[in-house]
Amino acid sequence: MTKDKIINQLQALSLKFDDPKIQRRFKEYNKTLQFIFPDIDTKIFMKIGDAELLEVAEGEEAEAELRVTMDSVVFFGIIDKTESPMAAYSAGKLKTVGEVPDLLKLQKLLL
Repeated sequence: MTKDKIINQLQALSLKFDDPKIQRRFKEYNKTLQFIFPDIDTKIFMKIGDAELLEVAEGEEAEAELRVTMDSVVFFGIIDKTESPMAAYSAGKLKTVGEVPDLLKLQKLLL
C-alpha cells in the first residue's frame, strides 16, 4: 500500500509542470531520479524530460543521475511539509548521490 501511495504521490508531481516557474526551471532538463526506500524494500524511479514528467515506475534505473535514499515516513513528511528536507539530510535520514543542482531541482519540485 505504501509503495502505491509513493508512486501516486510522485505521479501527482506532473501537475506541478503546469506552473510556468517550474517549466522554466526544468526546460531542457532530462534526467532520471532514483528513490530508494529501505524501510519498505522498494526502489522507484522518475524520468523528467524537458519540463515534463515522463515516467514514474517501480524498479531500479542504473543510469539515474540522482539517487535519494530515505524511509517512506521521511518522504511523506517532506511532501506534507512536516519535515524539512535539509533537517532530514543533516540528521542522516535522507542520503543522496549525485550533483547538487539536481538535488536543488528535486527540492523545488517536491516542495
